[in-house]
Amino acid sequence: MVHRAKLLAVAFPAPKLAFGLLALASGCANDSGFKRINAAPTVEIAAPVDGESFRQGAGLLVLTGLVADSYDEPQGLLVRLAVADADPVDVTPDPDGNVTAEVDVDLLALGPVTLVLTATDRDDAMGTAAVVVEIGGPLGAPTVTITTPEDGAAYLLGDAVAFRGEGTDLTTPADDLVFTWSSDLDGELVGAVSSEGSSAVFADALTAGAHTITLLATDADGEVGSDSITVLVEEEDVVAEPGDLVFSEMMVNPESVEDEVGEWVELYNTSGSTIEVGGYTFRDDDVDAWVLEGPLVVAPHDYVVLCANLDTLTNGGVPCDGFFQRDSTGGGLALANGEDELVLTRPDGTEIDWLHYDETWYEIGIGLGLDPSHLTGGDNDDLTHWCDQVTIPSGMTEAATPGAENDPCVPEEM
Repeated sequence: MVHRAKLLAVAFPAPKLAFGLLALASGCANDSGFKRINAAPTVEIAAPVDGESFRQGAGLLVLTGLVADSYDEPQGLLVRLAVADADPVDVTPDPDGNVTAEVDVDLLALGPVTLVLTATDRDDAMGTAAVVVEIGGPLGAPTVTITTPEDGAAYLLGDAVAFRGEGTDLTTPADDLVFTWSSDLDGELVGAVSSEGSSAVFADALTAGAHTITLLATDADGEVGSDSITVLVEEEDVVAEPGDLVFSEMMVNPESVEDEVGEWVELYNTSGSTIEVGGYTFRDDDVDAWVLEGPLVVAPHDYVVLCANLDTLTNGGVPCDGFFQRDSTGGGLALANGEDELVLTRPDGTEIDWLHYDETWYEIGIGLGLDPSHLTGGDNDDLTHWCDQVTIPSGMTEAATPGAENDPCVPEEM
């Protein structure tokens, strides 16, 4: 009897083990009486990494990741990608749970942008992963413009010259651009004041000569944009001598507008010096005369265009430098449609250039220009050195080249 009791005692715990298994099975019951554990899917973003930078204009941002669930297959999960505040979009994982999505960086705002990848299983349990990336603007140098003075402006030695310019950049705020002014003759122009994309510097000690003035703007990426102009600094006023200024082109009888607003004459500076023609007289051999108002500076080997009307909207689109009053009764000057003269004299009466023409020289509505190879006071007296212009510049209504090199005159074939 003693041995039998011991065997029963050893066998007795077996029902306890069975009860434990039954209890575990009842906690996992599904529709057949078992229930699975409701754990959220796991979500990982492999790329990009947190804090990574991307630029607009440099291609797509490619997100890669991995999703998994303890019960649902990867392709049974609802996977979505949300970028910033935009509505999330569905992403389909492959059978192994790999996820790939492309994001158009050009559509994103500059600065930090959050990417959120989520996966939701059939029990509505959601797993999430997120990274924050930095979006920058496209690479490219700043756009720079020198606004003052005009290219080719001339000054006397000792004059104070104000240079002004502006710059913009696609990525760097205007106030963060770094501006630098320089002269190829004098080096850096110090003392510039810059703010909100604009810069100005005053120079009162430029050396004599032709200066190439350059404005540089450097952005936060180290890219540099530039603009340059030329200014001339003369030691003293140059008085024109005969032949230093010559008549080089004229519109005697415009067709698209009336003579009163469409007549103009071009002068060319043949000398190597800047000439101020304010105060010079523009006249004919009769009663017509007009004293040109200054300042009216002509740079070396450059042109000045004198017009009866300065308004390009009404004068046929002609860019003008100086004005003359159109009047044939003594209060100004008019270009006769027949025989007439053009005379330019210094304030002391010295004749600088004289030209005689008649109706055989020109065609109605076409500018008459001196051949570029004959830009001298003697050659422009010869009709054979003149010809009708064929170029019609942008904005103009008739063929002519005011303020620019004339079309060459092609000799007629014999």
